[in-house]
Amino acid sequence: MHRFFADKENISNNFIVLQGSDVSHIRKVLRLNIGDEIEVLDGEGALYLVNLTDININSIKGEILSSEKINTESRLMIHLGQSLIKGNGFDIILRKSVELGVHSISPLITGRTVVKNDSNKKLPRWKKIIEESSKQCGRSSIPKISNKITGLDIFCQKTKKSDLKLIFWEMEKNKGLSDINPKAIPRSTSVLIGPEGGFTAKEVETARSYGFLSLGLGPRIFRAETAPLVVLSLLQGKWGDIK
Repeated sequence: MHRFFADKENISNNFIVLQGSDVSHIRKVLRLNIGDEIEVLDGEGALYLVNLTDININSIKGEILSSEKINTESRLMIHLGQSLIKGNGFDIILRKSVELGVHSISPLITGRTVVKNDSNKKLPRWKKIIEESSKQCGRSSIPKISNKITGLDIFCQKTKKSDLKLIFWEMEKNKGLSDINPKAIPRSTSVLIGPEGGFTAKEVETARSYGFLSLGLGPRIFRAETAPLVVLSLLQGKWGDIK
């Protein structure tokens, strides 16, 4: 069954209203009609079975037939601070990070970032990518993305309460994730991943000053779009929900 997300303010009096690109998708791509049923998530774990009652150019309205609570989220909340990379690499990272259960994503500009000045204009598109990926992989909640691009220092300040804080650096040869064994299983972790040229030594020292541990990923150097996916997979396998 086709699944959509709706803002909580569009769910009231036993009806749900869908707007934006979902309207065109339902009308022109799926060609659904009044009386057809869809599933709608509110992004906070509630799943509704909805019967379509009104289809027009600007909105879709449906009556709620039933509801239930679902949870496909990892027990490990991962906050990813990802430096911007060239081309469409960041789009790939967003899609795959959602599939790998990331909780939130902060786009970063760091010392070796090669990026255009208009990157903030991409935020609406990035949010759409996250929402579409969440639908595709069956997430019960939509991962959050920062409302503006920031720097490493700000990310470190905002995530200081995380149980575990990690920065991955290709110059770190002696310690990897397998060497980290905290006394208590972490429920939240903040992760810093650099751009094509990696982090500078000064940036690593800044992160360390906020309590981040610097780790390597083995003898080979991963591409910028590969590294975060390796890290997320390892974290979910160690403390999350990948078995």
